[in-house]
Amino acid sequence: MFVTMVAVLCHLTAQDCTEVVVTNSSLDSGLTLQGCMIGGQAGLAQWKANHPIYRSEDWHVNRYKCVAGRYEARAKI
Repeated sequence: MFVTMVAVLCHLTAQDCTEVVVTNSSLDSGLTLQGCMIGGQAGLAQWKANHPIYRSEDWHVNRYKCVAGRYEARAKI
């Protein structure tokens, strides 16, 4: 089953939120829906720490979700 992990990140000063596809099954072959739901926070924290834009303290993770299938992130929320 194809799985997509999506995060909603918000900028503290601009009150601007955006959806970002963190990873999916084609990028991470070990990603399962259950594994995403159980261990998603740890993987998301590591992804945020290494991301060139969202790693600053100005961005915080508002929420994340694990979606069965392909998912297209919306630019603004």
